Amino acid sequence: MDQFKVRHGIVRSVIAVVIALLLLALSMLMVVYADEQGDEQPQMKADTEVEYVADEGADADQSAEQQAKTIAHAITRAYRAEYDLSRRGRTHGTALRELKHNDDGLWQYHTNTEASLLFLSDRRYNDSTFQLIGAQVQPLHYVYERRGTGSNRFYEVTFERESETLRAETGDTVHAEWRDDLLDANTVLHQLQIDVAIGAEESFEYFLIDEDGRDTSYMFAIDKREQITVMGERREAIRVSRVRDHDRRQTYFWFAPELNYTMVRMQQIEGGKEQAQVNVTQLIFANDN
Repeated sequence: MDQFKVRHGIVRSVIAVVIALLLLALSMLMVVYADEQGDEQPQMKADTEVEYVADEGADADQSAEQQAKTIAHAITRAYRAEYDLSRRGRTHGTALRELKHNDDGLWQYHTNTEASLLFLSDRRYNDSTFQLIGAQVQPLHYVYERRGTGSNRFYEVTFERESETLRAETGDTVHAEWRDDLLDANTVLHQLQIDVAIGAEESFEYFLIDEDGRDTSYMFAIDKREQITVMGERREAIRVSRVRDHDRRQTYFWFAPELNYTMVRMQQIEGGKEQAQVNVTQLIFANDN
């Protein structure tokens, strides 16, 4: 009986390690929710690639700041993206990202991720309300919730922009200093999507408040352009890597210019082996007004 308990404990530990790696990848995906409008088809493409540059007759002296603002507002459009999560060819979960424009002019950004392995499960929800000022995403409210095997977690914080303070709505302490460009753990990938589309820089650093109300920062760098398969079609994509101070883990993101620079793939490699890969399976853009 004691040997059985030991073996059972080892099996549980191994499974827990595997699902922890999968969930680490899911926490980086951060998916979003948006209203579907009109008669959209299940794998509807964006009508056209984002129109970044003004019409040919536009003023040649248009400032770089105005160009960046134009691109940011073109990129920030309502959509729904569904993904599957796999590890070395086997599916272990799904993710959903949707973005919608509220009647009050603000943006609602919702993420839902689900992963499971045998008897272990993990579900994570991220909700952000933000405004877009120029080319900068400015969060106003952020909610994070985690359910599943192990301890559940809920965290909520409000960005008081007028008083430049952060207020936790759950009684937790906020371990972060105010910054005008401070993001949350949900909106950081939308800001990255905008900045990749603008194309003014090859690397990016973002300061954000994480799911525990703590200061942290993410760094990314553009690696290359390459052709990949997206929902059964070959498309050009820009690969961006997460920059860390060690090389034990590599994380890559692919953004497709022809699909409004939406993130279409994410891959995480550790110890030279793939730990997780996320691929878009359905992408729907809301009809233009």
